[in-house]
Amino acid sequence: MKYVLIDGNNLAIRSAFANDGLKNDNGEDTSVHYGFFNSLKALKEKYPAHQFLVVWDGKSKRRKIESEAGVKKKIIPSAYKENRKKEDRPAPLLSFYEQSTFLKKAILQTGIPQIRLFDYEADDVVASYCEVLKNGAEEVVLVTSDKDYFQLLGINVSLYDGMKEKEQDKYLTIEKFFEQFEIEPPQYIDVGALMGDIGDNIFGIPGWGLKSALKAIREHETYKKLYKHLHTEYDPIRNEYPDLSEEEFEKLASIETKSKKKKYPEITSDMPFTGVALAFEEKRWKPEKTAGAKQNIMALMFEERVHLAYSLKKMDSDIGSLPSIAPVSEFKQDRLLEYFDYYGIESLKEDVELLN
Repeated sequence: MKYVLIDGNNLAIRSAFANDGLKNDNGEDTSVHYGFFNSLKALKEKYPAHQFLVVWDGKSKRRKIESEAGVKKKIIPSAYKENRKKEDRPAPLLSFYEQSTFLKKAILQTGIPQIRLFDYEADDVVASYCEVLKNGAEEVVLVTSDKDYFQLLGINVSLYDGMKEKEQDKYLTIEKFFEQFEIEPPQYIDVGALMGDIGDNIFGIPGWGLKSALKAIREHETYKKLYKHLHTEYDPIRNEYPDLSEEEFEKLASIETKSKKKKYPEITSDMPFTGVALAFEEKRWKPEKTAGAKQNIMALMFEERVHLAYSLKKMDSDIGSLPSIAPVSEFKQDRLLEYFDYYGIESLKEDVELLN
């Protein structure tokens, strides 16, 4: 059996942004319907023999609990996705929320099954299906642009993003992934934990980006092995330069770069290795390899944060009582045409049979 698992929120929201401003003759927004069904038609043409499933986001109960506990412990300043304020939602995102209920009803008429589990996000549900299917399915294609899905790539699991411009960039296999990143797919969780994720309000190590994180994981395999190495190297130095008192800490916290940016952003007085950092800045301690020393000290200061970030980045692939993927049900062409008539999207009506 072959499967196409679609991250519904990802595709629908991208459709809203890609077709922002598209309206019918009555002035009603059609961006989400138009973009989603155009993509769905293309996918049905490309994968006519595959079983389709559209997965929608619920709320991530686990990530909310873990991140709120992290806030209480002052490991992170705010909880998972807490940066997404309702009042800051751009117009295309509002269009998605306005159209989503009707979009799901329209998809229902194609016969393609849909699923939403209340306590889990779409990626967790897809990860759990991948765990169930990977040993028996001939092929599993994940439709998304979300890089978190990289961790799910396997011999018979690939990613497809039909909205990318270049054809060679649309399809990502495990071989292409390794060629590009030189790590195994599950190691991308470690990379994400080190550098964080602004979009999901997941905090990593300040100053660490993709390049730094990839280099560290290529060398040490996992973030835990990285920290084992750093502790072996830096713990003796910490003993020589003990952590700073709150009064002494102000000296470290006030150090700025030439561009007047804080040299050590987001640090607090109760963090470890503050004494090592100040000794390094004052040149009382001169490591053999100066390049990367500050980066390593920052990593040690934010170790607890990285532990939490790893858990937040890792998908839940063990959801119990996962519903079986229902076969495609009766295709209700006339009902679907009513939706397209209402939205005034003639181009979708012309090829509606492709959705069968």
